[in-house]
Amino acid sequence: MEGLFNDTNYLAARKMLDYTSLRHEALASNMANIEVAGYKRVDVASVDFQKQLSEAMHTGSAQSFDKVQPKIVVDHTASASTRTDGNNVEMDRELMQINSNELEYEYLTKYISHNYQLMRTAISTQI
Repeated sequence: MEGLFNDTNYLAARKMLDYTSLRHEALASNMANIEVAGYKRVDVASVDFQKQLSEAMHTGSAQSFDKVQPKIVVDHTASASTRTDGNNVEMDRELMQINSNELEYEYLTKYISHNYQLMRTAISTQI
C-alpha cells in the first residue's frame, strides 16, 4: 500500500491539487480587488511550478516532491491596464480562469479519491 502513495502520478496529482487550490485563492483575490485602484492581477507562477514538477517526476522520489511549492506572484503577462485607475483585472478573464481551475480541481480530487478507494479495497480484501 505504501507504493500506492509513493507513486509518481499520485504525488504529482497531489502537488497539482495544491497548485489549483492556491490558484483559486489568487483568482478570488483578483475578483475581490477588481475595484481597487492600482491593483495588479496575481496568479500562480505556472512556469516555475511546471519546471519543479517536471524535475520531481523525473527524479521519481517522494522527497523530490517536497521541494515543489506553487507560489502566488504578480502576473506580468496580464494585459496592460486600459483603465484610468491602473487596475488590470478583467472580470470576464477571471471568471473563465475560475471555471477552468474548478474543472481541473474536480478532476484531481476524483483521481486522488480513486487512490483512496483502491487502498480501502485492498484493506477490506485482506481481512
